[in-house]
Amino acid sequence: MTVQNLILGVLRNSPSFLKRRLAGPPVEIDGNVMDANIQIMANMAAAEGGDPLSSVETLRASANAFDALNLPRRSGVSIEDTVLQLDGNSLEARIYTPRGATDSDPAVLFFHQGGLVIMHHLSDDHFCSVLADECGAKVISLNYRLCPEVAFPAPIEDGMALWHYVQDNAASLGIDPKRVALSGDSAGGLISASMTHMLRDAGGVQPAAQCLAYPWVSTDITGDPSGQSCSECFPLNTATMDFFNAMVFPNDKNLDHPLANPANNKNLKNLPPAVIGTAGFDPIRDQGNAYAKALEAAGNEVTHYCFTSLTHSYLLLGRVSHTAEKACVQLAQDLAGYLAK
Repeated sequence: MTVQNLILGVLRNSPSFLKRRLAGPPVEIDGNVMDANIQIMANMAAAEGGDPLSSVETLRASANAFDALNLPRRSGVSIEDTVLQLDGNSLEARIYTPRGATDSDPAVLFFHQGGLVIMHHLSDDHFCSVLADECGAKVISLNYRLCPEVAFPAPIEDGMALWHYVQDNAASLGIDPKRVALSGDSAGGLISASMTHMLRDAGGVQPAAQCLAYPWVSTDITGDPSGQSCSECFPLNTATMDFFNAMVFPNDKNLDHPLANPANNKNLKNLPPAVIGTAGFDPIRDQGNAYAKALEAAGNEVTHYCFTSLTHSYLLLGRVSHTAEKACVQLAQDLAGYLAK
């Protein structure tokens, strides 16, 4: 992947005609045309071959290779790697602190992508630094426990434990407990969305906002048009999603759990303002779009983008695509508006 990443980095700033020539005929699905840089990357990935779904370990190794696609962290954002004791579990976390930090900054609790099976708290390293910089917030990215080593809903329980830890230790962390947002991509979006439901029902201090990128909010994609039209898309396809489901919900256990299906919650009222960014080339595009519309219909404040030329996992594709990086900045800036209130 190292040589390929160098090539992709060079192509990011190459003339459009050259990128299009190297990408080949444009990929078009549902009227959306794929970003040429990402199409080149998809072509490279297809040429590698192999079967990443042969085992959890193989898929994790393959997914971790994407770490190199992150752009460098924003300058002025410092990091602290730590281990948090959360409900008896020792969990790694990285804390991103913006320049000019005070003793009462807003905060963002971030949960990474990966189907609750793969990836880790540094997978979206660049985006977390963008959040810290744009929001002037302390960002805590949690290495929540993964399935199948733990049973669902353990990852969401870890997210809730982090929320309570931050609320209980806000003063020592230099965080304003009333200005804490939840954010995550894909499975991390599921964690964030389900947490907003749990916290609303529990009462007390509520998240200031939620920021969800290509969120996974339902275990059923068979009824969505994008589940069919984007079934073979890069980097997420339905075969990978089936693999995730088998690991997270063995023998369909908990497949219909409310926390695995926040989109099915009949009560979507009184939830935090939401910034949601879906992707045109993504089998779970339609469920994310539908969730955004349902939140708005229930009276919540929603800012929704469908970045039509992008694919799933665009938060870590900034080194590949200017459009992906612009999407990252847009989401962070919109979240900043809510945290500034």
